[in-house]
Amino acid sequence: MEVLIVGGGVCGLALARGLAPAHDVTVLEASPGPRGGGYMIDFFGPGVGAARRLGVLGEMRARSRVFEGVRYVDAADREHGRIEVAPLIEVLGTDYFSILRPQVELALLAALPDAVDLRYSARVDEVHAGERSGERPRVVLESGEELTADLVVGCDGVRSRVRAAISPAHAEVMPMGYRASSFLFEDPQIAAELGDWAMLTDSLERTAGLYACDDRSAALLLMEREDPAVTARPTPDPEQLRARFSGLHPLADRALEHAPAQYYEDLVAQSSAPGWSRGGVTLAGDAAHAVSLLAGQGTSLAIAGAEALAVSLRHAGPHRDAGLAEYERRMRPVAERAQRSGRRSAGTFISRSAAERLVHRAGRRLLGVRPLTRVIARRLVA
Repeated sequence: MEVLIVGGGVCGLALARGLAPAHDVTVLEASPGPRGGGYMIDFFGPGVGAARRLGVLGEMRARSRVFEGVRYVDAADREHGRIEVAPLIEVLGTDYFSILRPQVELALLAALPDAVDLRYSARVDEVHAGERSGERPRVVLESGEELTADLVVGCDGVRSRVRAAISPAHAEVMPMGYRASSFLFEDPQIAAELGDWAMLTDSLERTAGLYACDDRSAALLLMEREDPAVTARPTPDPEQLRARFSGLHPLADRALEHAPAQYYEDLVAQSSAPGWSRGGVTLAGDAAHAVSLLAGQGTSLAIAGAEALAVSLRHAGPHRDAGLAEYERRMRPVAERAQRSGRRSAGTFISRSAAERLVHRAGRRLLGVRPLTRVIARRLVA
């Protein structure tokens, strides 16, 4: 079967790994090369087993690190709670680690079969499902080139062009009331001061997260409240970024001095579609079921969904549509459960008032109780 995968990020590369060499796979990625921006993720849940079966878990672990936990501090560097990672490791063992999202992509690239045709700078302009019996779906690139295949898979993220094509009423993202910005930078002194602890500011309406990636570099993740009615992707502006987030913490202020001209910036949002497949076109990863930064399992679900799609197609043989139906039957409940969890936690991520901050501080103290933290860890992967 000829398969076109739109999007060469985590989901698209994992799917290509799962499909090749049994299928003729082409991956179309809009960016000129592997994307270097992004943020640190905690990797656990259904993606761990999927990554193991795909043969990429070892490569991911080699690029990972494990933090001691996260410290919550105010602008004067007074600590107002900490959450340790140790209880998670006690429950999950080696099935839990932290890794930069771009490193997941590089790990998948390292394991990509030679048979996969990976095309960078291939920006998709149009996607057309096969509406009539026997009609193949087709993709039109911005260059004017037209491609057809037996199956087109949209792995092009929360703002998916493929989702917009097969379910126009669900093209828009579902904002969760936050805006996130992130960039990586080199500063050995900041990395040394952070050590093995991540830092989050205990601030109102906005927060800064800072963590060392290695002994020379670190990453800054910034989040603030945003009008939930806004759906357009914001435009990065380093000067505005420094103005909006200055004063949260001395280390964060120093990190903001490294803000590049281009960095990751988008709304924290989910995506949804009533059906994931139509006319030989299907959705995977964030294009089908973005859970948002707040749910914390987007990368894990992307790899799990990619593997589930590859397995379902393999079992279905020539019956493509039966395989797509089985894939959605398996993955939709898992994704929707994670989305509900993300929506439940969304309203408590950043304190809106001093009174609410006191409540959050009390919650962190409870999380510091080891038996309770272990119970929560078990529920995360139930």
